[in-house]
Amino acid sequence: MEEWKEVEIETVSDGLDASPTELHASFEITSDHLSEVRDRHTMMLVNSGELPEKHLDSIAPERRLDWMLEELNGVRHDGGLVIPLQGTESENVDLSFGEIEGSNYLRLKIGSLDRKLPLPRDALDIKAIIENGILKLDW
Repeated sequence: MEEWKEVEIETVSDGLDASPTELHASFEITSDHLSEVRDRHTMMLVNSGELPEKHLDSIAPERRLDWMLEELNGVRHDGGLVIPLQGTESENVDLSFGEIEGSNYLRLKIGSLDRKLPLPRDALDIKAIIENGILKLDW
């Protein structure tokens, strides 16, 4: 004898007995234009944020560094940075030092995360150590 397991079927109505949540979900699923609108809105937000960031970067790169460190839960100290990377394999962490438009930058890549950290002018000789899942940078 064959055994059958009941499969629950969710019914979505688009008539007068449908809830607003069901109607909204149905509308989002069937409308292709919303994804295009969302993509363009995101692009506009990214582009509009670039101008203030570029201006801030040119007049006060230290403030941008502080914001980046806050995003990464890092801490700044005299002559260096500390960034927690618990759960990240050290082989997946790529660091590179470079210059962009006359300012020193440290590029931190961890998988798909790619951040360019502006460094103080005196940061020329970077020493990096990962100890117990914590990246320690000194200059």
